[in-house]
Amino acid sequence: MLRKHVEFRKQKDIDNIISWQPPEVIQQYLSGGMCGYDLDGCPVWYDIIGPLDAKGLLFSASKQDLLRTKMRECELLLQECAHQTTKLGRKVETITIIYDCEGLGLKHLWKPAVEAYGEFLCMFEENYPETLKRLFVVKAPKLFPVAYNLIKPFLSEDTRKKIMVLGANWKEVLLKHISPDQVPVEYGGTMTDPDGNPKCKSK
Repeated sequence: MLRKHVEFRKQKDIDNIISWQPPEVIQQYLSGGMCGYDLDGCPVWYDIIGPLDAKGLLFSASKQDLLRTKMRECELLLQECAHQTTKLGRKVETITIIYDCEGLGLKHLWKPAVEAYGEFLCMFEENYPETLKRLFVVKAPKLFPVAYNLIKPFLSEDTRKKIMVLGANWKEVLLKHISPDQVPVEYGGTMTDPDGNPKCKSK
């Protein structure tokens, strides 16, 4: 396992991936990012599914660039865990993810997009298996179980156990795990951008 991981890092040039800049089209149209910390000081990452034009992205950028962008996000989160470890004086090794599924539709279930995402999930499972602390799914539409069943085969049993699909009280649940001042107003907290933007686009 360790040998495979070392080979993966070498093959994908992971040690230099943070300095790599994704193509502009990916930076512009891939929504989400790191914002705040949970009650244990672990970084929180938001994936915002609705605005994602998976077909448009795969026609405008290569699948390899998209996968590389997702790997870069993983490394940025690990780097932030290291910063938090130094800052707090205790080990911070895991991340919390919030999946905002508002607007999830059939366009997101385009087969090449699902396959590309599955490829990323396999890489995540093989190379960052203990990194995920928990994953909250919020604003899940009726189509969500269909989408989840498509990606479920790529997830380990351990990862599946960490996924929590929240109902109408999702804002209350998030605030049990993350302090309000670490959650954007858009998601039930009190955090805003300096200009007052409740979506915290600058964070």
